[in-house]
Amino acid sequence: MVKNRYQRISANSLSIPGIYNFGNTAEPLTSSDYDDKKEINSLYAFANFGFKDYLFLDVTGRNDWSSTLPLENSSYFYPSAGLSLILSDMFTLPKTITFAKLRAGWASVGNDTDPYNLLSTYGFGTTFNGFSRVNSPSELKLPDLKPERTNSFEVGADLKLFSNRLGLDVALYRSETKNQIISLPVSNTSGYNRTVINAGQVRNEGLEITLNATPVKSENFTWNTNINFTTNRGEIIALADGLPFYQIKENYLIVGAEVGERMGDLYGTGFVKVTDTNSPHYGKWIINSDTGLPSRDSDLRNLGNYNPDFMVGLQNSFRYKNLNLGVLFDWRQGGVYHSRTVSIGGTTGLLDFTTEGRETGVVAEGVINTGTTENPVYEENTINVPASGYYSTVYNRSNEETTMYDASYVKLREVKFGYNFPKKMFAQTPIASASISLVGRNLALWTENPHVDPETLSFSGGSVVPGVEDMALPSTRSYGFNINIEF
Repeated sequence: MVKNRYQRISANSLSIPGIYNFGNTAEPLTSSDYDDKKEINSLYAFANFGFKDYLFLDVTGRNDWSSTLPLENSSYFYPSAGLSLILSDMFTLPKTITFAKLRAGWASVGNDTDPYNLLSTYGFGTTFNGFSRVNSPSELKLPDLKPERTNSFEVGADLKLFSNRLGLDVALYRSETKNQIISLPVSNTSGYNRTVINAGQVRNEGLEITLNATPVKSENFTWNTNINFTTNRGEIIALADGLPFYQIKENYLIVGAEVGERMGDLYGTGFVKVTDTNSPHYGKWIINSDTGLPSRDSDLRNLGNYNPDFMVGLQNSFRYKNLNLGVLFDWRQGGVYHSRTVSIGGTTGLLDFTTEGRETGVVAEGVINTGTTENPVYEENTINVPASGYYSTVYNRSNEETTMYDASYVKLREVKFGYNFPKKMFAQTPIASASISLVGRNLALWTENPHVDPETLSFSGGSVVPGVEDMALPSTRSYGFNINIEF
């Protein structure tokens, strides 16, 4: 059983600044409490089978009974099976092939929901004339809620060549999630703001490749290298009936889901642009002839996806006699994010690029329509405006498009240089081995936005919308040394 309970009392303002106690409140105290519990009972079984030491089958089965689901749907079973075949033990392969293995796996996983998603409940609010009040529920629950279901399949291969000097591991996977438990907005005329439903289908496909090699190996010198490559793509297969777009979260930008599009699309606003693809000015801002500034477009548009196209890790290690050197690079390619640091720093004039035009003014890059709306005639903008007005308009936080950046980066993650003391130095001591090394981490970064480290963003979720950088703290470069002694 899992229990979650809290009680909170807060004061919104103080009578005397700097004295933090509840007797110094300028307003009535507010209080709130929350109490829930959730129980899951489970049965689990597994079996392993082997045939002639080269064919193996693993089978598992689990059944859960969850208190957060209706009685008729509270039980859900999810099995899995994994099959592996060691070809190098099954057949006589060429001497260059040290090891070869094929594997495949399938699994079906169920998932329940949070407590109190079946029936609407009343909540206690503030008091009125000394009497406690309860609040009408704003979300319509679903009494016949079903568990979510994720089915996944993976195939892979593991190959080692030249007496393990070269190794390759490849995995290809696909997973689909159905009956997702989501909350949708509804018309206020229904008496509710949102409703809980089972809907949606999301498909994830990915590829993972690991390559390790020892290109050089001698008595005094060894070079080892390891490369990891990963890519994943999530696609919305279906949403609820009649729902073309689902807003997952909002915080400056909107993270949304649309049928046929990728998971992780970001939606926001920008400036009006030339949309005629036949025009030589296609894609340029349309400047307001009265203000000399670009015109804001309040319509939502897809500004990109925060997920990377792929990620690569490259590690090289070198050994020469008792000296060793390790270098690790990380490469993230693709994805976009909205930078609040640039937005706020641009509108307030705190970032370096806002110095341009402070003395002479700024001419916004774009065109002015000297024709009509039906028959536009575009001419290059020549209106000079004060730098403060230009930057406060272009980098205004309500126009997210101008502060979108490529999330790609290459980072020198770590450099480690060490020395292994000869063992003969400790022949007459209880010390078996000793080494010392100097380590530097996050030594260099190459990325589009010089003001932000894209790795500090909340791409995986949390309290901040994925794909939004909200005044993130600068990443740190660190140096240190390690001393390792074994007895």
